[in-house]
Amino acid sequence: MASSAANNILLNRISVNSDKVAFSELFKRYHSKLVSFATCFLPDYSEAEDMVSEVFIRLLKNPKGLKDIENFEGYLYYSVKNQCLNQLKKNKRKNNLFVPLDLQDCKTGEYSQPLEQLVTSELREKIAGCIDRLPQKRRLVYKMIKDDGLSVKDTANLLDIADKTVKKHLELAVRELRVEIQEYLSNRSSDSKVIPISTKLGNMGTVLLILGAFLS
Repeated sequence: MASSAANNILLNRISVNSDKVAFSELFKRYHSKLVSFATCFLPDYSEAEDMVSEVFIRLLKNPKGLKDIENFEGYLYYSVKNQCLNQLKKNKRKNNLFVPLDLQDCKTGEYSQPLEQLVTSELREKIAGCIDRLPQKRRLVYKMIKDDGLSVKDTANLLDIADKTVKKHLELAVRELRVEIQEYLSNRSSDSKVIPISTKLGNMGTVLLILGAFLS
């Protein structure tokens, strides 16, 4: 999650000096994350990208007011969510068919914790597969908190559910991931007739890294 202090500096530069470089930095900081978030509501990537662009265009039209936004990151997510929901309504009226929420397009990994890079690619695939199989709401909660770095409170507000419901979804998601990791390491160990001590220690280290990156 981006630093609030860093955001405030950029927002002030944009508001006071109409600083294009600062706006560009703000755009690069959030664009990809917001598009990924938008695809949770709009399965079409280009359409989701358009919604994010609309939000940034509105910001450009009123740069003086940016410095007055207290929680800028939360404001961005709320704006993108509302933009997507409005677009869904337009699509429904246009096609007379509701576009279902397809979380298959909410791919995790691009914004996963840095420690994930230390885990084997095979295990990363196992984890990604487990996340893909999570129930829709649980998967979205996990993505918003673990990938996008949102707080439990912000996630609850965005999804219009209680804080305790968010915590429960996250707890269940982490539990399923933990089982997946343990089964993988267990199967991997059973495939080898002789497991060197160093390998055992390496596996334990891997477990600790994974738990820190995915299950904290």
